[in-house]
Amino acid sequence: MTEMLSPLQHDALCEIFNISVGQSAAAMSGLVGEEVSLSVPAMRFCGLDELNERAGMNHWRRVDAVTQHFRGSFEGEALLMFPDEDGIELARMMLDVLPEASTEFDQLVSDALGEIGNVLLNACLSALADLMGEEFEYSLPALCSGRARDVLEQRTADKASPVLFLHIQFLLEEQRIEGYLAFLMNLPSLDGLRVGVDRFLGHLGAALGE
Repeated sequence: MTEMLSPLQHDALCEIFNISVGQSAAAMSGLVGEEVSLSVPAMRFCGLDELNERAGMNHWRRVDAVTQHFRGSFEGEALLMFPDEDGIELARMMLDVLPEASTEFDQLVSDALGEIGNVLLNACLSALADLMGEEFEYSLPALCSGRARDVLEQRTADKASPVLFLHIQFLLEEQRIEGYLAFLMNLPSLDGLRVGVDRFLGHLGAALGE
């Protein structure tokens, strides 16, 4: 896919997301009962076909995804996705070793993942709003599960639209859990994203020049 951002815009947006997930680390630590370090080691724009191959989604058996729509000067759908058992493992830590045989297990896992997604997605969208000088309206988060490709296609009206895809590492005391954040946006919204990133760079340049 043609480059969606200049190298400077790409680096700035990656830094914005590193700041935003870092701000949610304390809240995440409180949810799972131990210190959590969050980072964004990779960020790329892809089409759905390319994403399915490059991100290895075609090898995932399933995903649990928390989704939230946002609207402002640009809009889209934000999805926090956990492949295979990573989401359930994170939820189990939050639920403090609930027996899997419990009749309430599935519902409690759904509630826990919804809360985890709510914390991370709100942190990312709030940081985007603050750092770019934007205002967004958000829908309530919702949980969906299934094949990664199906989950993404259900949330986008145009399968040719670009996907902003981020790899998030949840580093805990004894394990590493992988999560993936996807922003589904149309091309007009991508223009709005560029404007917001340039505004952030302008503010940063003005501050450094003082």
